Amino acid sequence: MCNFINSISNILADYRENESIEKQLLNADVYYAHTPNRNSSKKPETLAEHLDLVKDYFEATVKIHNLDEPIDGLIFDYLASFSVNSNQLASYLKKVFVHCICYHDHGKVNENFQASPEKMNNSFFWGKENSGNTIGTQHSTLSSFIFLSHKIDEALILFKGKEQVIAMSYILMFSYPIYKHHGKYLDDDFLSKLVRENLLADKLEVYLSLFKKECNSKIVSRILLGLEKALPRIAFSDYARSFHLYQLIRLNFSLLTASDYLATNEYMNKSSITDFGVLSKERIDEIFVKVSTNDWLDEQETKRNFNEKTYQQLAVLSLKKPSRKSNENLNLLRQQMATEAIRNIRLNHEEKLFYIEAPTGGGKTNISMLVTLELLKLNPYLNKVYYVFPFTTLIDQTYKSIKENLGLGEDEIVALHSKADFGKEEDEDDDYGQNRKNYINHLFLNYPFSLLSHIKFFEILKTNAKEQNYILHRLANSVVVIDELQTYAPQHWDKVIYLVQKYAKSYNIRFVIMSATLPKLHRLNVEADTANFVYLLPNARSDYFQNTNFKDRVSFNFELAEKKIHLTELAEILLKESKKYSLCDYGQVKPKDSVYTIIEFIFKKSSTEFYNEIQKINHGFFEEVFVLSGTILEHRRRHIINFLKRKENRNKRILLITTQVVEAGVDIDMDLGFKDKSLLDSDEQLAGRINRNVGKENCQLFLFNYDKEALIYGEDYRLQVTRNLSKKEQQHILESKDFDLLYDKVIAYKNSSNLEEHRKGFYDYLQYIDKLKFESVQKQFKLIEQENLGCFIPMKISIAVKGETIDNNEEIFTTSDLRFLSSFEVLPDVNYKICGEEVFDLYIDLIYCKNGFLEKRIQLKRIQSILSKFVFSLFKTSAIESQLIHFSDMEKSIYGYYYVENWNGFYKEAFGIDDKEFNSVDTQFL
Repeated sequence: MCNFINSISNILADYRENESIEKQLLNADVYYAHTPNRNSSKKPETLAEHLDLVKDYFEATVKIHNLDEPIDGLIFDYLASFSVNSNQLASYLKKVFVHCICYHDHGKVNENFQASPEKMNNSFFWGKENSGNTIGTQHSTLSSFIFLSHKIDEALILFKGKEQVIAMSYILMFSYPIYKHHGKYLDDDFLSKLVRENLLADKLEVYLSLFKKECNSKIVSRILLGLEKALPRIAFSDYARSFHLYQLIRLNFSLLTASDYLATNEYMNKSSITDFGVLSKERIDEIFVKVSTNDWLDEQETKRNFNEKTYQQLAVLSLKKPSRKSNENLNLLRQQMATEAIRNIRLNHEEKLFYIEAPTGGGKTNISMLVTLELLKLNPYLNKVYYVFPFTTLIDQTYKSIKENLGLGEDEIVALHSKADFGKEEDEDDDYGQNRKNYINHLFLNYPFSLLSHIKFFEILKTNAKEQNYILHRLANSVVVIDELQTYAPQHWDKVIYLVQKYAKSYNIRFVIMSATLPKLHRLNVEADTANFVYLLPNARSDYFQNTNFKDRVSFNFELAEKKIHLTELAEILLKESKKYSLCDYGQVKPKDSVYTIIEFIFKKSSTEFYNEIQKINHGFFEEVFVLSGTILEHRRRHIINFLKRKENRNKRILLITTQVVEAGVDIDMDLGFKDKSLLDSDEQLAGRINRNVGKENCQLFLFNYDKEALIYGEDYRLQVTRNLSKKEQQHILESKDFDLLYDKVIAYKNSSNLEEHRKGFYDYLQYIDKLKFESVQKQFKLIEQENLGCFIPMKISIAVKGETIDNNEEIFTTSDLRFLSSFEVLPDVNYKICGEEVFDLYIDLIYCKNGFLEKRIQLKRIQSILSKFVFSLFKTSAIESQLIHFSDMEKSIYGYYYVENWNGFYKEAFGIDDKEFNSVDTQFL
């Protein structure tokens, strides 16, 4: 059906031929769209030139991202929701979609906008100002009015009855992106705003005479002036709603504002964007050959490509599972999982939704990478990839793995979070050219592979903010891999799966959802199109989870979980078990007289108290006792993780005391574990940090009962369901890895609660989407409800720490960071440390500097990445803030962070916040 609609390129060609502003606007060449910066010799950009450039970027974007089909599908689905099957109407609605972008700046014909010294300062219009036009120097309101007038006039001629009402409603809705293209947000009450603006119709009618296009302005004005009465009528209100219309408006807003931004950037900065960050068929084939045939990952031939063996044996490898526990068999199981997933994706590549359920340590990131590569190769429209994670540690870890395994360049992959480096390094004499490109590439995610957080990704799916919405159009025809989705509270799982299913269909996205503890979210009752989830490892539980190489790597010990334990007793048991295990000898994997023990608490305060208890009785047994919590800065965290991974330290006795920051994204291999029990899937996550490569025997995870988990998880359905499970059932879930027994009960509870009339929930959320409540759609779905505040610690931080090998250092400050800082005379001291006080002072200076807009945004983006090395987050509460005041310079604390000047009073580099000095409440620090 969609093939009957003209392509956007054809619509634009017709527009250029018959309706472009050069053809329709009298004296078009006297109107300006932009003027150069001061001290520039450039000519002003005419309105026609700007609109042509916007159309060029729009057309290029549509072609590169293959957007015609998603737009056509949304239009036909919109009409189908009203039982309308009309190719003529569908074609016209697509034309309106395109013309919305073509018309977005027509209102710059406003003589006040042209004459104003603050706007165009166009001498041709000096003395011709119109003080009675009621809109001053605004142009968006006038652009919207001209668009409405011309399109409504067309619809009145082309359509009758129901189709005419649909067309008119649609046109009105699409005047909104024009009206808001310079605003920051799409609003809930946009209809009332449109009504209010169109009450000016009789005052704006005069501007229609500037155009050659014939328009029955009197009838149109009467319609626009009567909107206030017409909108409440059933016809209008019915046709101004639906998921498909919601998406079409947001997609249009994305394309309009992105094209406008890039066109304006090209004029202002003499910088055109030609690389939109997608994969060509040739590049996909090149990557595939490297992964499937190369023996080595690097030119130096130091890193073996294990996936070459997988592809070499793909057709012949037996999937019969080994029964003996060994590292060799563990690797065989990993190869079997990869093989099975590839075979299944080849059989089901036209499906859109996939599950990868694989045991911790089973190589699910590698499996997802191979599956992604297969999807790109088998589906010619797919040309970009998004990896979505809950933690920055997972983003950074996977960034290195994907970049290395696929052989990607710096301009092909980006890790998008506040701590990430800014991008490809600029040349010293580049005059901000590379920096501008880096900034725009980050802003629009112009990379074939993008790694970002759950928060950032779901913001794109639902945002009403212009800047975040720039990226929406890029999701079309992509592969999206979502890892560890169960990290977030089940209260939002229905919204998550609803959006995933809707976007998969509407935008031709392939979603791969993966985890070792994977809730089957498609079992939630949501009003999305029925979608088939394909299990790429359909018998994962019996074939892999239950195999001795995964199941018996670590055993759970529940003896300490029966009643609340005292820290003194816990310390004694941990020391006793660690001493006993240190006597075991498993060769290089775990030499005799060594032990790596980890203990995890729910709250930071408890971990500090336990540190004090263990030190009382340690007497030198543990050679190193590390503390890792949410208040530990990044350089210290990297020091600890690298220390644990260096082979020469494997003969030591080490204790790691941590909070839940270690559960996911920290690639370490411990011998023994102790954990304050909380959520069952959280308990399983820590088990995944123990005996990862099956080189040891008798590894245990002891669950104990100390803090009240309800203080953190009281609203989490998983905790409520777990409390209704017997201890035997809880143990069974952990030992058998059958988390469906937990998740199915959570999903059933969620389905039931959504039907309760008094409870505000999922079906209310659907109404926000249906009624185009852009602001409410955004605000009523937050994966993290708790607000945080950032604490800046102005200590001195080393530019590098020891790496994972003895002869290697890991950069904390990149070469690019150091070059940026040195350009402002912030230099490492004699001990190769950067002073936090100098960094923060530079940050303040940059806020107040008078550089150009883009240069300032670039500099602030660069400094934010550097600031993050000195920052940790706390829950935002009045109690926390009242205490931080005593340690902070409040004059410096107005710039987005608490500047903790007297940090020595309550903070230690090795331990984070000292709870004795800072009177914390348990729930405040994790």
